[in-house]
Amino acid sequence: MKLLEMNHVKKEFDGLGVLKDISLSVEEGEVISIIGPSGSGKSTLLRCATMLENMDGGELTYMGEKAAWETDCKCVYASKSDLKRIHSYFGLVFQSFNLFPHYSVLKNITDALVSVDKIPKKEAVERAEKLLGQLGLSDKKDAYPYQLSGGQQQRVSIARALAKQPKILFFDEPTSALDPELTVEVLKVIKELAKEHMTMIIVTHEMQFAKEVSDRIIFMEEGIIKAQGTPEELFGTDNERVQEFIGHLSGA
Repeated sequence: MKLLEMNHVKKEFDGLGVLKDISLSVEEGEVISIIGPSGSGKSTLLRCATMLENMDGGELTYMGEKAAWETDCKCVYASKSDLKRIHSYFGLVFQSFNLFPHYSVLKNITDALVSVDKIPKKEAVERAEKLLGQLGLSDKKDAYPYQLSGGQQQRVSIARALAKQPKILFFDEPTSALDPELTVEVLKVIKELAKEHMTMIIVTHEMQFAKEVSDRIIFMEEGIIKAQGTPEELFGTDNERVQEFIGHLSGA
C-alpha cells in the first residue's frame, strides 16, 4: 500500500523555485534516502511532506487521504480535523534534536502524547519507557537534555517520534550535528528500524549508510529529482553528475 504520494509538488521562496514539479510515492515498509548537494531542495521537500511548509502547487496524499491539492493554480489544504488525523500518520526527526531543555527526557517524549493526542498518561509513560529501553536510554529518563551527549539527544528525539506510533518516519539529516562516533550510534538505531520494516524517508549525506539501508535512493539537484533507483543502480550509474557527487562524499 502507498503510504505517501506527492505529485507535481512546487515550492517557491521569494520567487525562486526551490521545488520544481517533484513527484514521489512511498510504499509501506520502504526505506528511501534522499541525497544531493546543499540547496537542492531536500529539506524543503521533507518540510512540505510534513506540512511545516505549505506547497505552492501539487498534491499531497497519506494513506489514500488527500492532505493538500491544487485548485485554480494554488494549493488548498484539508480541514483542520482531517489534517490532525493525517498528522498522526507520520513522525519527524530533526537534525538539531529540538528537545525542550526544561523538560526531562520522559516528559519530552510523553508531553505531546498526553496534551495533543489525548493518550492517557499511564499509556504514554509505558510507551516512552519501552522505547527508551530499546534505545539504551532507560537510565536517562529523568535526565535533562543538557546532561546528554548529542547522540543520546538524537536517540531521545527518535523515541519521541516513534512514541506517536507513526506509519512513516522522516529524518532530516539526523547526524549532521554529530561527531563521527555519535553518528555511528544514531545510524545503528535507524538501521535497526529498517530491519523492523519501519517506513522511512531519510535526507542524508552519509553515502555508505544510504547504500546499506535504502530500498531506493533519490538524487535531487536544483529542485528536481535528477536520478533515482536501487542503491546498486545509483552507485553503479553512468550518470556523471551522480557519480561525481557520490564519489566526492565517499572520499573517492
